[in-house]
Amino acid sequence: MKHLFIDTNVLLDFIMRRAPFAVPAAELFQLAENRSIWLYCSSLSFSQAHYILRKVVGTARAQEILLDIADIVTIIAVDSRNVNDALRSSFADFEDALQYFAAAAEAEAAVLASESAIEAIVTRDPKGFAAGALPVLTPPEALARLGA
Repeated sequence: MKHLFIDTNVLLDFIMRRAPFAVPAAELFQLAENRSIWLYCSSLSFSQAHYILRKVVGTARAQEILLDIADIVTIIAVDSRNVNDALRSSFADFEDALQYFAAAAEAEAAVLASESAIEAIVTRDPKGFAAGALPVLTPPEALARLGA
């Protein structure tokens, strides 16, 4: 398992060093920075993270932090297909549905192109993704599967 989609809560745990969740999140980002794994985040996660960060550290610093993160992860666009799929889905939470369908579309496109695809979603809210078909892992579970 080398290609993981990171939910917004894991991204924020890492950026904001939210205890006790920051340590496993940081380990995942360190593996990605070392190119041992590939992490994917949606553009929606970046928008949400910027909104929260700018209130804490200011706009300029928020942008610096997110630029650093953008060098580590692959950013996936949330498009109209994802929005329509999310609106029609059985997901209880619309934001989780948007995240899921962005990840699923990226995984589908990679398979069609015979490339490595997203293998799981990493989140602290596995129940939020129960309606999807992609495996869902918590950060500690992902690290265990990676042997880290």
